[in-house]
Parts: sequence; C-alpha cells; structure tokens
Amino acid sequence: MRDLRGHRKSLGFLYVFVHLLMLLGAGALGYAALIVAGLAAAGHSGPDAMAWDNPLFLVLAGFAVLLVVLAIAGIFMGVALVGGSPVSRRLATVLAILALPNFPLGTVLGVYSLWFFGQEGWDAELGSPT
Repeated sequence: MRDLRGHRKSLGFLYVFVHLLMLLGAGALGYAALIVAGLAAAGHSGPDAMAWDNPLFLVLAGFAVLLVVLAIAGIFMGVALVGGSPVSRRLATVLAILALPNFPLGTVLGVYSLWFFGQEGWDAELGSPT
C-alpha cells in the first residue's frame, strides 16, 4: 500500500482553492441575476410587475444557488482532506466528475481526485504507519 498522505493534503488544498474560485463566480453570477431582475422590473409598470416572472432571472438565480451549494461541499471536502478527517468517496467522485469540464483547474482537480480515490489506501489514517 502506497503512502498517499502528501497527495491527500495536496488534493485538499486544490479542492479548497478551486471551490473558493467557484464561490467567487457564483457571487458574480448572483450579482448578474440581480441586474437582470432590475432591468426586467424597470421595463414594466404596474403593481403586478415582478422581476421574478423573468425566466432568465430564475435560471441565473437557480444556477448561482447550485454553484454555491457545490462550492460549499467542495470546500468542506478540501478541509476534511487536509485535516485528515474521513471523507465520502461518493461525494468526492460526484464533485470530481462535475469539475472535469471546468478547464483547466477543474479538469486537473477532477482527474487528480479520480486517481486519488481510485488508489488502495486512500482512506488510511494520517497517523497510521504504512
């Protein structure tokens, strides 16, 4: 069985970095959704005009919420990997597959994560002898 402690920490830091960038992007997308909502509401007059009726706003806001949820899950995964806590292999696999199309950092994260979690001994405790 290989010693994967160094890879575990590296992968953890990569998870945190990539998902912090994703959180930043989700914030920018949420801001864009608010701008779309403001523009949609400005074009209509009357008490029944609502920005929530705009399908573009709903799509942008929904996608921003999805990105925030994925980013938070990835940050927690990275912190757990760095700290040596137990992590879910299934969640890591889902996050890795979802990260693959995000070239270049997401692709690196996805391939590295799939490789790491495919190795024997990935879940060995940090303090145990190998």
